[in-house]
Amino acid sequence: MKAIETTFSDLGPDVLDFLLAWVRPRAMELDAEVEAIREGLSEMARRGLLGLRAGKEYGGMDVSDVMFRAFQEALARCSGALAFVQTQHQSAVRFLAQSPNEDLKKRYLPRWCSGERMSGIAFSQLRKPGKAVLSARKTEGGWILDGRMPWLTGWGIFQDCVAAALTEDGQTWFGVVEMKATDRFIPSEIMRLASMEVGQTVSAEVRELFVPDEDTLYLRDGNWIHDNDMINIALQSPFALGCAGAGIDVMREAFERKPIEAIGRAADVLEEELMRCRTEAYAAMQDRSDRQRSLRARAWAIELAGRCAHAAVAASGGQGNSVRHPAQRVYREALVFTVLAQTVPILEATLDRMTRTSSSQSVGKGS
Repeated sequence: MKAIETTFSDLGPDVLDFLLAWVRPRAMELDAEVEAIREGLSEMARRGLLGLRAGKEYGGMDVSDVMFRAFQEALARCSGALAFVQTQHQSAVRFLAQSPNEDLKKRYLPRWCSGERMSGIAFSQLRKPGKAVLSARKTEGGWILDGRMPWLTGWGIFQDCVAAALTEDGQTWFGVVEMKATDRFIPSEIMRLASMEVGQTVSAEVRELFVPDEDTLYLRDGNWIHDNDMINIALQSPFALGCAGAGIDVMREAFERKPIEAIGRAADVLEEELMRCRTEAYAAMQDRSDRQRSLRARAWAIELAGRCAHAAVAASGGQGNSVRHPAQRVYREALVFTVLAQTVPILEATLDRMTRTSSSQSVGKGS
């Protein structure tokens, strides 16, 4: 599609071929079939796209932050499900790539980049206030993990995960854990989710699980995720931006089938707003010092994705209510990207953005 080719031309012809010729025609299958997700990840591995954030010495591509965010956005525009699942792996690769544990990197990064093995992440428990949901206790030769991982995507898809836990002295421990059911690592059933259930998300009970020192990435002072969330507010915006673009693409396709002027006009208006939102979001991602700007950009992207997805349903008519219609897929993807890596400040900024118009109008004056 011209919009994708123009916006993401810097990604290069090989990546664009993957997005437009491989991913986009399979978007509905990727949304519904676990095997399609596996095939998508295998195709990414074949094209060298599983190690975007790893050094070339490990088989990665070591792309810039801007290029990586653009890839995430473009992939989300073509398939929200594949974008969501693969970003778990890309995050794990990035975390391991930053580790000083050279032996661990040599053992895992080449295999993660090639797709021989893949990894998820388990960090969300760090956002829970109060007592540690997952704790790490030092013992001879390693660490004992105990507690619960509330969200773990990729069960049956990934073989490893980079997990994070709080230590007794208030630090954050990171290490590689095998995603394999044992009497010490007990997964739940696959969660029933409104969208992206294909990602095979579970929770996991962790009972006195030993992780050797050689599988430890590093320790970070304090509860790492709170500081990280403050710094990286805008970094999830590309997923919502991609989802907004996907909604506009569905509208363009609807206009081709039924050339109603209102559909074409709405798509043009939303595309123009998307370009403005994209410019602001990427600027906020580059300069993270202004926290309020980052929050506004993230909230704008989220709210715009919701409007574009809703408009896609409207433009598609009754067919847009079919679970097998692209408009319905994009609408459900917008729900996921609304709450992805959500914190209280992001929730507040999102709701403020969503209610800014109604709060400025007087109740009862027209309808």
